[in-house]
Amino acid sequence: MTDRPDDTSVRVALRIRPQSAKERIDMCQVCTSVTPGEPQVFLGKDKGFTYDFVFNMQSSQFEIYDNVARDLIDGTFEGYNATILAYGQTGSGKTYTMGTGFDISQLPEEVGIIPRAVEHLFKGIEERRQKAVETSKVPPEFKVNAQFMELYNEEIIDLLDTTRDPNEKGKRSHIKIHEDAHGGIYTVGVTTRQVVSLQDTIQCLKTGSLSRSTASTNMNAQSSRSHAIFTLHIKQQRVVSEEVGEGKENEGEEIMNEFETLTAKFHFVDLAGSERLKRTGATGERAKEGISINCGLLALGNVISALGDVMKKGSHVPYRDSKLTRLLQDSLGGNSQTLMIACISPSDRDFVETLNTMKYANRARNIKNKVVVNQDKTSRQIAELRAQVMQLQEELLDYKQGKRMVDPDGVESFNDMFHENTMLQTENDNLRQRIKAMQVTIDSLNTKNTELLAERTANNITNVEGGASSDEVSKLISGYIREIEELRQKLMESQTMADQMQRSV
Repeated sequence: MTDRPDDTSVRVALRIRPQSAKERIDMCQVCTSVTPGEPQVFLGKDKGFTYDFVFNMQSSQFEIYDNVARDLIDGTFEGYNATILAYGQTGSGKTYTMGTGFDISQLPEEVGIIPRAVEHLFKGIEERRQKAVETSKVPPEFKVNAQFMELYNEEIIDLLDTTRDPNEKGKRSHIKIHEDAHGGIYTVGVTTRQVVSLQDTIQCLKTGSLSRSTASTNMNAQSSRSHAIFTLHIKQQRVVSEEVGEGKENEGEEIMNEFETLTAKFHFVDLAGSERLKRTGATGERAKEGISINCGLLALGNVISALGDVMKKGSHVPYRDSKLTRLLQDSLGGNSQTLMIACISPSDRDFVETLNTMKYANRARNIKNKVVVNQDKTSRQIAELRAQVMQLQEELLDYKQGKRMVDPDGVESFNDMFHENTMLQTENDNLRQRIKAMQVTIDSLNTKNTELLAERTANNITNVEGGASSDEVSKLISGYIREIEELRQKLMESQTMADQMQRSV
């Protein structure tokens, strides 16, 4: 794990929803085609786009989650923020893909990204606790909080606030958006609920989804009239084991346990669909909602253009033009791993909206985010102090060994005696290696000499007796000669040691 900044591009996945029964009845033609085995899609005959992932009409919900969202949940356990953003025209399947619709007749395989991600999260928490118990370690502690809000007519509404009057949607919201010292965005006044299981989180999601603003238009029977943001805050406290020694000369090292606190923020964003009033047939309040939705998406498009356009690099990014872009400031150009899922219709009558969505998503791929680990300040300072203590211990050991010295003027320098000792130590190491190599050579020569002496003695015996010696006689002679050579070698070593002792005396 590292806390150094890492440039990470916004990833884009394109999902083509199946044709609806109404589109087939109206004889709409399919105007999209996907290149087999490649993340490339063609609109019409000549307009081609390449993304990080492309899912055709027959792609399943599990396939989409497993390919694009699973690694983001795994990243939260290491302290990385993440965002999944669903964008597209109204009726293109954004709510279905994210899983906030909660249709009663929905089959298990049709469950969307959010329920699957929550299940993956709590399963990962349980696995890490179980693994710590099996290895006799302190289990990590997790705390998960959920928030659910919508942006309706440029006002933030708390969907988990049970005391809120549903008829007060048009009134000014008391929720405020703030930015911390490190550029992180947080909200004040939003209900935060602690969740401890999959069931708790799904219940929060259901409660908020039922309170969300929806209405019927000519293009969608249950059209989302607001941008919804479901956020999970994951706080993790785990034990980090480190080997700490008092000095270089101390071979035995002590294992010290330190607690590390990591936090992560996961946004699930279901944007309202872009729409044209002429096609939706919206009037009155619905028309006002549509205009507000398009204004928010326009501001989001301007932010994406400012961040992704090379010609505009370094220019002002208009985050404050809309509360939507302000809330997503971390996700676009900030500290977050971001995935945009662009949902499109394959029908030819939606050709213009589909083309705009694909261009919109293509610009988002150029955005670079600065992803860092969200480590608690206290644990980070402890780690830095630990590194400083180890460095000071090494310097103190250098002074004790005479490697460093300070002259009367207070100027630090290296001792010449230390350099000389280092050179002699290196020379001694080289001599030891030469002695080992020579010993191997001597052993080899002794073995060869023994074999030659045994062979010569056997030949002499053969000449005297006039016949060939048996194998047993040869082995006996070899054994005696080897023993004689070993005794001779020991005698020479003893004589050498005796001479040295006489000289010393």
